Amino acid sequence: MKALTLRTVVLGLLIGAALGGSVGQAYAAITVTQPSGGQTVNGSEDFPSRRFVDPWDMDSPLDLSHGVYFNQLKDVRWKNGVFTATTTGNDGHVYPLFPGYLGGLPNGRDGIINRFPTSGYDRFSLRLYSSRATTAQFIWLYNQVFTDVGVKTFAVQQGWHIYNVDPTARGWTGKPMGLRLDPSNHANTKFKIDWIRLYKNTDTVLQIAWTDSSPGGTVNIYLDNDQDAGNGNLGLIATLSSNASNVYNWRTAPYPGGTYYIYIVKSGQAGAYSGSGKINAAPLTKILDPDELGGEDYAQARSGGSWSMNNPTDISDISGIANVGFTNGILAGTTLNTDPHFDLRTLTPIDTARYHRLQFRYRYSGSFDYGLGTIVRFIWSPDRNRLSQYQTIKDIVVYPKWTTYYINLTNVALSHGNIGWNGNMDVFRFDPLETPPQRRFYVDYVRLRADDAANSQFTIKWRDKRANPRPTRVSIYRDTNKTGFNGRLIKSNIAQVAGINRYNWNTSGVPADAYWIYLIATDGVSTTRKYATGPLKISH
Repeated sequence: MKALTLRTVVLGLLIGAALGGSVGQAYAAITVTQPSGGQTVNGSEDFPSRRFVDPWDMDSPLDLSHGVYFNQLKDVRWKNGVFTATTTGNDGHVYPLFPGYLGGLPNGRDGIINRFPTSGYDRFSLRLYSSRATTAQFIWLYNQVFTDVGVKTFAVQQGWHIYNVDPTARGWTGKPMGLRLDPSNHANTKFKIDWIRLYKNTDTVLQIAWTDSSPGGTVNIYLDNDQDAGNGNLGLIATLSSNASNVYNWRTAPYPGGTYYIYIVKSGQAGAYSGSGKINAAPLTKILDPDELGGEDYAQARSGGSWSMNNPTDISDISGIANVGFTNGILAGTTLNTDPHFDLRTLTPIDTARYHRLQFRYRYSGSFDYGLGTIVRFIWSPDRNRLSQYQTIKDIVVYPKWTTYYINLTNVALSHGNIGWNGNMDVFRFDPLETPPQRRFYVDYVRLRADDAANSQFTIKWRDKRANPRPTRVSIYRDTNKTGFNGRLIKSNIAQVAGINRYNWNTSGVPADAYWIYLIATDGVSTTRKYATGPLKISH
């Protein structure tokens, strides 16, 4: 995890001239006996890892809501798993979970469709650098207009520190749909975020033990991710009295999975490092098939080939778009007005009962501005000659960077029309941007698919997103709904391999129905249960 490889110079301040000691000089009186190497404890489950199979480790703009929902910040960047910015006012903030825009179509990581249960996740932790002492706060939101919120304020020190924040006495209830972090209440504060966790407050501990041949006084216990005191540390764990023999139970729930080391500073000098201790990162199981992308593609099966944007015949009836080109499977065009659009090729009517899983990959030039119209729409109709039959989807908020969007058109919210996604459709139109001209947009592909389906066989695919997973065994189940993890076993105790895993499931004897596949993965320390994001329909 990148959050555990960042190096700081905090140690030089802690045990250098300010403390009267020299970096790297071992304090002979202190001997750390635990951890001694080989100790592994179960990491505490955190919300983004469970929901998105992706912790908020700052390795991607997705960890802060596509990197666009910022306020009073400048010099924003991501580098080596760290988010950096400087506040321009006293209300600078970021959103680990943005609730989504009122009136827009929820999709992706919008909080309104990804609420977190406060009964299950009840603590925040983060590793944060601040250029000054200041005050920070977490704000959680229950609506999209920011009128129903809870707030927890905490003090921030200068430099790198790990903060553990308890929000439970501040209106922590229900299922919030948004989470905001205000890292400072001052302007011109440079800050860095290594990771943020919204986790379950478990009682798991890793024992730290040491002996002191000159007992008395106090010691500072520091955490590190290597055994090099000269390149910094991860922060202070505790300040304690030191006896001849000592034991401290370090509560590990706030911390991400990884390998850690301990050293102890007394009288300005650091003792030798401990052996390693590990917080196990639970399996990050992602089911690749079946999934929300679905199976059979309408255009490939029914309309002369996929809408892969390799060929101008993929689209027709272009309006309000200039300089249209197709290069390396990318459609590019420049908008001329606020209603640019084109039709996707439909040689046969679209059976909406079968094809309803929409996916497209898209980006545009310029900056994000929802108020200006950085949205796209899809419009469809059973009769291209009757304007009253045209159905318009609600705004789909889109982002400047290449992003893949998934939308289930079944019962999708509309801004115009009363037919919805029902019947057979002759027209399927894409409006690629609604900002004032001129903007360049790019479409990689559009897919409209049926649910994953099987008759006699289906290949279930999955992978583990951990960088260095422990040996893991996986059991596969089928369920008739997406709750409870109480389905029927398909196959147990499969040895997971690196990369994509496959299990060829013989479905010939399985009753026809729609099934939700789920996996239970265990590595001997931690266990994860994960449903597929889309169903598998079995018919014979």
